[in-house]
Amino acid sequence: MELIKFGADNLENLVAQDPSRLNRLPFGAVLVDASGKIMKYNNAEGEITGRKPEEVVGKNFFTDVAPCTRGHLFQGKFQEGVTKGQVNTMFEYVFDHNMAPAKVRVHMKSASVKDGVWIFVKRV
Repeated sequence: MELIKFGADNLENLVAQDPSRLNRLPFGAVLVDASGKIMKYNNAEGEITGRKPEEVVGKNFFTDVAPCTRGHLFQGKFQEGVTKGQVNTMFEYVFDHNMAPAKVRVHMKSASVKDGVWIFVKRV
C-alpha cells in the first residue's frame, strides 16, 4: 500500500505522474484552472462535501460548488497565487455550503498555474 502524506512537497507531481492515484488519496483533491473551473475532483472530496465528482467537474469551484470559499481567506489566496504564477499555501477553513460544517486543512499547490492548481482538503 502506498502512503501519500497530506502536505507532501511533491504531491501535485505524484498525482500528475499517475492519475490513478487521485481516487486512492485518503483526502480530498480538486484540480481547478486559473479561473476556478473544476477539472478533476476525487471521491474523497465527494465524501467530505456530499457532491459526486461527475456533478461538479466543469463548474466553478468558488461560485457554483463552494461559494463559502469566496473571500480573502480562501479565494483571495488562490487569486494571489494565480497572479504570481505559482500557488503553495496551507490553512484551516470551514466548509459549510449546503452541508454540515466541516473543519478542514487546505493545501493549495501548483507546479505551475498553467497546469492548474490543486486544492487538497483534509478533515481536522
